[in-house]
Amino acid sequence: MQLLEIERELGGAESAAALARHDAVLAGLESRIAEAMRKGLPPDDFSRVEQLREANLVARKILRLSARGGGR
Repeated sequence: MQLLEIERELGGAESAAALARHDAVLAGLESRIAEAMRKGLPPDDFSRVEQLREANLVARKILRLSARGGGR
């Protein structure tokens, strides 16, 4: 449901503001992930955090592509 709301926001008149807002959330998550990795993690956690980092990167790319396509 939340993804549909994001898609509508990106296709609306305020799409640039919506993109900036959602990208800022994902950038903040990236910062927290990077900090956790710098501090050191147990091997099992490190692997999961790396996967989360990759998923976050993909989410940011999809967000930008959605905005370019007018949410379509």
